[in-house]
Amino acid sequence: MNHTEAVTEIIKIIPETQEDFKESYKTKSPFMVISVFAKQIKRLIKENDQKILIKSIMKMNMLYSEGDLALKNAIENIFVYSLDSFTFCCEPTYKKLIFSKMSPHLQENYFQQVYKSGI
Repeated sequence: MNHTEAVTEIIKIIPETQEDFKESYKTKSPFMVISVFAKQIKRLIKENDQKILIKSIMKMNMLYSEGDLALKNAIENIFVYSLDSFTFCCEPTYKKLIFSKMSPHLQENYFQQVYKSGI
């Protein structure tokens, strides 16, 4: 799956992203596509919309497992990198729910980014 197919998948879960993706520059690269999706996930976390949030995380899992290398790279560098800041102010149980819905591969990537020493 490439980033243009990912746009269709994201719109199925969060229809209001269609407006964001209408701006052509936001669909030209996997990084822009995942950036739009990550912003929507951040909004869902802030609004405590657990139903759509869980569906979105499951879709991110699917995009990561079925996506091409460029899409996977975008997910690792945009979504996984931002996840800590998205969940910083969450209640521990809510944060645990979010991480429990992530695939083992995304969780592993998250832990590598967060706990890797910079030395």
